[in-house]
Amino acid sequence: MEKQKEHFRAPVGDTFRRKSPFDQLLDHMGKVKECIGILKDGLVKYYTGDYKGFSELAKEVSELEHEADIIKSNIRNHLPSSVFMQVDKGRFLWALREQDAILDHAENLVEMLDMRHTKIPEELRPIFIEHCKLVCETVQAMELAVENIRDLVETGFVKRERDQTKQYIHKVHDWEYIADQKRYEATRGVYKLEKKLEPMDVYHLLKIIDWVDDIADHAENVADWLRSMIAK
Repeated sequence: MEKQKEHFRAPVGDTFRRKSPFDQLLDHMGKVKECIGILKDGLVKYYTGDYKGFSELAKEVSELEHEADIIKSNIRNHLPSSVFMQVDKGRFLWALREQDAILDHAENLVEMLDMRHTKIPEELRPIFIEHCKLVCETVQAMELAVENIRDLVETGFVKRERDQTKQYIHKVHDWEYIADQKRYEATRGVYKLEKKLEPMDVYHLLKIIDWVDDIADHAENVADWLRSMIAK
C-alpha cells in the first residue's frame, strides 16, 4: 500500500525569510504608524489634563514596541548578504535602527508621563498640542518615504522613482524643521513661566518637549539613511 504523502508546513521563521527585507521594513513601520497614532491622541488628551486611560495607552505602546522588536530581530537574523541586496546592508540596518528608535522613545515617553501627571499650563497647551502634531506629521512623511523606497528598489532605481523618493525625503526635513521651531517656542514659554512653576514641574515640562521632539529627530535620521541608500 502506497504511503500517503504528508503535507509540508513551513515554520513561521521561513515566512519571514521569504519576505524581502523592504517588505519586512514596512511591517516594522506599520508598528511605528500604529504607535504614533495612539501616541498622538493620548498626548493631546494628556496635555488638556485628561489622564483617564493613560496607563492602558502606555501598555499598548509597550506591546507595539515589543512586537516591532520581534520583526526587527527577524530582519537582522534573515537579512541576505550585501551581494544579494539592492542597497548597502549597513545603511539598511541603520535605517531600521533609527526607525526602531522612534518606538523606543515613544515607550520611554509614555512610561515617564504615566509615572507623573505633570499639568501643562493652560497658556502653553496650544503650543504643546501643535508641537505634538508637527512631530507626528514628520513621522508620517517618513512613512511615505519608506514606502516609496521599496517601490524604487523594485523598479530598479529608475530616475522618475528616484526623484519622487527624494521629494518625500525633503518633506521629512521640512516637517522636522517646523517641529523644531515649535519646540523652541514651547521651551521659551516654559522659561517665561519658570517663577510661577515648581522646579520639578519645569524639569518635567522641558523633558516632555525634548522627548517628543526626539521622535521627529529619529524620523529625520531614517530619511537621511534612505537618502544615502539611493545615492548612486
